[in-house]
Amino acid sequence: MTYRFAASTVALCLGLWIGLVPFSRPLPGGAPFSLEATPRIGCQTPVVGMVGHDQPAAEVFTVPRPQVGDPTATKKVDCTRHARFRVTIGTALVVVAIISWTTIRRRGSEASIEPSD
Repeated sequence: MTYRFAASTVALCLGLWIGLVPFSRPLPGGAPFSLEATPRIGCQTPVVGMVGHDQPAAEVFTVPRPQVGDPTATKKVDCTRHARFRVTIGTALVVVAIISWTTIRRRGSEASIEPSD
C-alpha cells in the first residue's frame, strides 16, 4: 500500500510541475545545435499560455555562424500548443493520482472493517 501511495504522490507532483512551471523553447536560427550553445526563449506558465496567445519574440541572427555585426531578425516562437499539451499531460497525471488515492483509501477502509460475531 505504501508503494501505491508513493507512486500516486510522485504522479501528483509531476503533474503539477508539468502543468504549472514555466518552460523554454529553442530559438530558430543562429547557431548549430548543442545543448550548451542553443539560445532559448522563456514561455509563460502553461496554464496562462494555453488561454492566451503566448508568442514571445527575440532577436536572432539570420546567418548560420553569427558574428558581431551580422544582420538580425525578430522571430516569434509560438508556445501555445506546447502549453496546451503540458496542461493536458499535467491534468491527466493529477487525475490519475487522485483516483489512485481514493482507491487506496477505499481499500484501506474496507480492510480495517472486521466482521463481528
